[in-house]
Amino acid sequence: MENTLLQDVADILDRDLGVLAKEIESTPDDMLWTPAPGVINPTGTLAVHLCGNLRHFIGAMLGNDGYVRDRDAEFSHKALPKEQILAEIEATRLAVGAALKKLDPQVLHEIMPGTPPHHAGRTVGFFLIQLCCHFSRHEGQLNYLRRILSSRD
Repeated sequence: MENTLLQDVADILDRDLGVLAKEIESTPDDMLWTPAPGVINPTGTLAVHLCGNLRHFIGAMLGNDGYVRDRDAEFSHKALPKEQILAEIEATRLAVGAALKKLDPQVLHEIMPGTPPHHAGRTVGFFLIQLCCHFSRHEGQLNYLRRILSSRD
């Protein structure tokens, strides 16, 4: 079952990173860094945050790929070009796929290292599912944000 969970998580995140890339491609350049009224984070910020989150917890913490996260920079609202965001999504897809492919299924029962305090003591298996849920929640926000901003034209 552990191999199935790892493969399922890998498939879900690969699929959702593809959806994220399509959302970014579908968002006009001038709206990537524009939040809707009452919304704190624009589309570009959410995309960068999602990539940083996965690269940190899966690529670095589980895959030991050397990625160093700067979480504060993810929320700095620095306007990056669309091509740079898409490149980061692709780098994230590759890092996540490589880390999960080489992960020993026995690690799923171990405590996830480096979690935020509210997830302290949770297993790697739990945390991988949590990462999928976190990604999906923000992906839904991105979709609604793009549609809200597009309707304001």
